[in-house]
Amino acid sequence: MFYERLQLLASEANKSINQIERELNYPRNALNAYKQGTIPSAKRTAEIAKYFNVTTDYLLGNTTSREYDSERLDKSIENSKSFDGSPLDDDDKEIIHNLIKDYLESKGK
Repeated sequence: MFYERLQLLASEANKSINQIERELNYPRNALNAYKQGTIPSAKRTAEIAKYFNVTTDYLLGNTTSREYDSERLDKSIENSKSFDGSPLDDDDKEIIHNLIKDYLESKGK
């Protein structure tokens, strides 16, 4: 699934896989290695997702949405009871929500 998504995004950007490799400073044929279904490292997945302005979940085939799902994020934060053993109150949840929202907006998501 990863390589198919990569090919689709490259095609939409009118770029070849080799051109993307050069722009990301990857070795030649580094991305073609994923044709056989090998999953890239988390770091490389994040780099490629950032390059195409999509989520890593989209690249890995875990979702059809290319963008972050703010409604799902809101539900996840709201349902959180604690973090690292410390309870989260409503103020904590609002701060977390705003931090994530601001971060994603700064990345252009």
